[in-house]
Amino acid sequence: MTTMTRAESMAGPAVLKPDAVKALVAAPDCRTVKGRRDKALISVLVGAGLRVGECCRLTIGNVERSSGGRIRLTFRTSKAKDHPYRTVTLPTWAAKPVSDWIAYSKPALWLFAGQRGEHLSVAGAEKIVNRYLAEIGQSALTTHSLRHSFASIVVRETRSIFVAQKLLGHADPRTTAKYYSAFEVSDADNAADALSALLTRRKVTARVAMDETDRKARAMAKVTKAA
Repeated sequence: MTTMTRAESMAGPAVLKPDAVKALVAAPDCRTVKGRRDKALISVLVGAGLRVGECCRLTIGNVERSSGGRIRLTFRTSKAKDHPYRTVTLPTWAAKPVSDWIAYSKPALWLFAGQRGEHLSVAGAEKIVNRYLAEIGQSALTTHSLRHSFASIVVRETRSIFVAQKLLGHADPRTTAKYYSAFEVSDADNAADALSALLTRRKVTARVAMDETDRKARAMAKVTKAA
């Protein structure tokens, strides 16, 4: 039986690191129709942190494209009664595949269409993502891991639980807080190093100040002796 250390138990859900995110987005073959769709689907899931059901139910009306190339998604959020809608702006690397897919497929309603005029099913989306996760050697992760990956990167880069909470559509900030340690457990080491550096700088500053005081005292003594 493997015993989990306290540091490992605080690590949060498994996530993709930036290099793996890049590999996943690049995995679909965009020479095919399905490859173009799959790239856009993955880009929304990992680039906007949507739940898979929210992603599948996106319509073209949920997509706002600005003249500067930005793409914003405003949609009905799951599990949040007080704030039923939320808006997420896609990063440029995720916006381009979505924009390309819209230009290519010209959707009349669903951004990711399924069969018989319906949207792509949750099971269908999960099957697509799982296949590409296996291709990049991340078969232990799931479709929901893409949302975890988005959350961990947002919290780490913005240092704001409030921003991450709003983007994820969490009703309770405590739910979002668990993603603080989801990216790297080395954060505790980094914090310790930062504190060490701070105290070291203060010690050096204090020593310099003492040296300057001694120098002034010696100079004053010389002046007094000369007088």
